[in-house]
Amino acid sequence: EEGWLDQMDLTELPAALDKSLQALDAANAVRPTIITAKEQWVKRWLPSLMSKTPETATLGEEELRSEKGKALELLDALTRSGALVVEEAALHVILAATHAFDKGLVDTVVQDNLNPILQVERSSLIMASSATGMPAASLIRPEHEERVRAMTPALFLHAGGGGGEEEEEEPRTLSGLHA
Repeated sequence: EEGWLDQMDLTELPAALDKSLQALDAANAVRPTIITAKEQWVKRWLPSLMSKTPETATLGEEELRSEKGKALELLDALTRSGALVVEEAALHVILAATHAFDKGLVDTVVQDNLNPILQVERSSLIMASSATGMPAASLIRPEHEERVRAMTPALFLHAGGGGGEEEEEEPRTLSGLHA
């Protein structure tokens, strides 16, 4: 049985995320984040099957390239150059973004009378909906749907979760929140 991930091209995820954020995030507060790995990695391994104490070594650029080549060669050998399917494998994809505010936390709350948690919640929901391909309504608990729908109606319209015309979104203020 194929799921949404089997049909998804992960290289298209950043563009889809950008498109959703441009359409739905009126604050335009989410920015791409570049993750850079350390230049030196530490390798830990057991020198033999009977060893109890692992050894460690710091890998430079050349050693890292060599170890990566060894890992790919092992994968190639285990799968007979792709002829055997790897049934129980996991692929981890990291897509990072930073939510930036024009002002500091206190200034956002006091001067602008905005709740930054609601803004981050909206951004997170937009990103989760884009990454999973699922409508926003299916990603939140039913008891929170009314509150989130009032905060970001366009997100539910965009995902096919409602009808009617899209309206210009007003920022939700602290004084407009109900306990």
